[in-house]
Amino acid sequence: MKTLLTLILSVLLFGAGSVRVSAIGRSLAQHAQATNKSNDSIPIISFCELVKNAKLYFDKPARVVAKYEMATEGRYLSDDKCALSHDDQIGAGEGMLDEGHGKIVNMQLRKVSTSDYGGRAMVTVAGILRNSSRRDFWWYRYRFDIVSVEDIAPVTVPYEGELQATRTYRANVRADAHYGLALIPALKWREHYATRIEWINLSAFPKLRGVKHEASGQRILFTVLSDEIRQMTESRWNRTIRCKIISVE
Repeated sequence: MKTLLTLILSVLLFGAGSVRVSAIGRSLAQHAQATNKSNDSIPIISFCELVKNAKLYFDKPARVVAKYEMATEGRYLSDDKCALSHDDQIGAGEGMLDEGHGKIVNMQLRKVSTSDYGGRAMVTVAGILRNSSRRDFWWYRYRFDIVSVEDIAPVTVPYEGELQATRTYRANVRADAHYGLALIPALKWREHYATRIEWINLSAFPKLRGVKHEASGQRILFTVLSDEIRQMTESRWNRTIRCKIISVE
């Protein structure tokens, strides 16, 4: 038996140009959005497979796991396992969704622009690959029209003693009398730099108050909001790194 999401994708397949989803299709889309975990009848494929054999997937319902990126010049799907050149990028859009369902999808994807994600996220999305290229400021070879968003998770970077603004890390931490939390291992030392990490929402995670009693500390997920460096003297700099805790694992 077809799922409701399969039905709404089928409706979209027969649309063209500026045709919008019908009233029945709108209802199906909204219901599919609320029950999008029952999408087993729609095949899930890797992004690299989608890129390698794009012609096999044009105008067919598909579920894809990929990195969703919001750039100044547009939105794209990608995967580090099969990096694409500028000419081969896959654009991401909401296709021919009606206004109501389009707002729902857009609202979900808009979370990626918040500080918790820094403009990039790992997503599982259902939609349709279009043989549609664009060669202007927003540049892509094909476009994947997103109809349903099943999952969004931050793109994490292993912490290895360095931090970079807008990146999300997993790391172990322990209590620190001066800064609240200290990273394990400690942030790599820079000569002539006085470095301070500010945890802007530490008070929202009372569980972290007792991590000093654990030899290995507590594992957390956090985003670096900003990394500000100010020159104080000719040979001395102050570095302030503002971090936001996303979750305690």
